[in-house]
Amino acid sequence: MRTDILIPALGRALQALLDPRIIGTLLLSIALMLLLTGPFVGVFLALVWVIELLTPESLNLPWLGEVSFLGVFTKGLVSKTSWVFWTYVMSPVAAGIIGLFLDRIVAAVEARDYPVLPVVRARSLSDSIFYALRFFGLMALISLAALIASFFAGILAPAVFVAANGYLVAREYFETVALRRLPEDETKALEHDNQLTLWLLGSLLALGFTVPFLNLLIPALGVAAYTHVFHALIGNRPANAADRDS
Repeated sequence: MRTDILIPALGRALQALLDPRIIGTLLLSIALMLLLTGPFVGVFLALVWVIELLTPESLNLPWLGEVSFLGVFTKGLVSKTSWVFWTYVMSPVAAGIIGLFLDRIVAAVEARDYPVLPVVRARSLSDSIFYALRFFGLMALISLAALIASFFAGILAPAVFVAANGYLVAREYFETVALRRLPEDETKALEHDNQLTLWLLGSLLALGFTVPFLNLLIPALGVAAYTHVFHALIGNRPANAADRDS
């Protein structure tokens, strides 16, 4: 396992988020996501708030007396469901929407830190839409499965979510980067030889998907980090600041 390359990759990915080209792409994807989901989010939170407001914490029932089990479910319902909503709904949405711009982010990272590399052909718009929808669908299925598992797995449910999404993030983001530079068979071989390394990074990123608002940044951070991991695995060294400025 090449754990030695993960911290530098994440550090450079964080620096890349300050690049104006990536900031513009990130803001565009977040604006698009809020435009598409904002009304739905508002209705959802308003409905939950009304349920919490109107549902009593206890009831006096004939022959049974005071029944207070409702309070276990309704007290703090907005905060409880908001976390579930942001983790299991908004994370796949954010990942799917920014999936439309992954090629642009990879190109910006490579132009910034690997300026001597030859230019490659970017995905067409139709390909980007296809891969974004596929990633959204897979992540939504995994998130739904993890949400269902939470009713049975208890405290292990977050581990299921992180492990499964870690694998998915590792596969999708690494292949997005690698297939720009390598044929498919070489990409698969490189992925197979470094599976644990890629999964560990994917799991760290999936952990970030469980943090509201931070999960909006994770897709951009993730694909930037996998760009650096890919180039480290094939032996390309990033340019230093002096090289970038020259």
